[in-house]
Order: sequence, then structure tokens, then C-alpha cells
Amino acid sequence: MPVRKRLNKRVERADFPVLPELREAFCRYVDSEPQQPVSAWPEYWTLADLLEAAGAPVEPLVGVCCWHPAEAVQDPVSLAVYRRLAAT
Repeated sequence: MPVRKRLNKRVERADFPVLPELREAFCRYVDSEPQQPVSAWPEYWTLADLLEAAGAPVEPLVGVCCWHPAEAVQDPVSLAVYRRLAAT
């Protein structure tokens, strides 16, 4: 009888290479304070551009690029990206 494997789709979506410049941009993003509007937050855009270049799931993260510790929003996809970056 075949065995059904349960896949964690969030983990798959957060599977992308973490390059040193991406890690540095992530650290600068976490150290920064969230700014509104997001268009005035340079660390956000730098991280978003590097995540997109690495093949991370940026498209579904319209509201937030990646979960920020100072934000209350905890979208499962953005939290998975955060955890992937924080684990490296």
C-alpha cells in the first residue's frame, strides 16, 4: 500500500538560497524600525529585491516583504521566509 506523505507547503515556498548579501540585508531590515508608508523604508525594498532575485516567494507577500519582529502581522508565508533567513 502506498504511503502518503504530508508536505509542508510553507517550508517548500521558503526554500531558497541565502546568500551573504541577503543575510546582511535581512539583519539591516530587522535592526530597522518599520516605516509607513513602506515606500519610505529602504531596508524593506533592499530585502525584497534580494529575496526576489533569490527566488523567494515575494509575490504573495504584498503587504509585508518578510515578518518584522516589531510588526503584529504574522502571515504564515512571510513568517516562513523570516524563519528561513533567521536560521542561517
